[in-house]
Amino acid sequence: MSQEHYEDLNLVSPEEGFELFRYKNAEGMKSRGWSGLYWARKNEAGDYEIRAVTRKGEGYSYPGGVFSKASFERYYEKADFFPSQPHPRGKAE
Repeated sequence: MSQEHYEDLNLVSPEEGFELFRYKNAEGMKSRGWSGLYWARKNEAGDYEIRAVTRKGEGYSYPGGVFSKASFERYYEKADFFPSQPHPRGKAE
């Protein structure tokens, strides 16, 4: 999937500690309009708290639950195709 597909997404981290992850088989999914992207951060137990990536103008990211480390890392990978990400809301540069 090309980077242009992500141009209309809100790629501002919802809170400190969240990183952008991508479903490994996003291109193989037949879901229309789904980016395959999620915000995720590890909790104290080492599992992943995830939040949805929304489109610009749709509001803020919303919680998606907690996934075990093994399950999350089996299906998701860190999205490193964005050269720089904006600072989280409320954080100064």
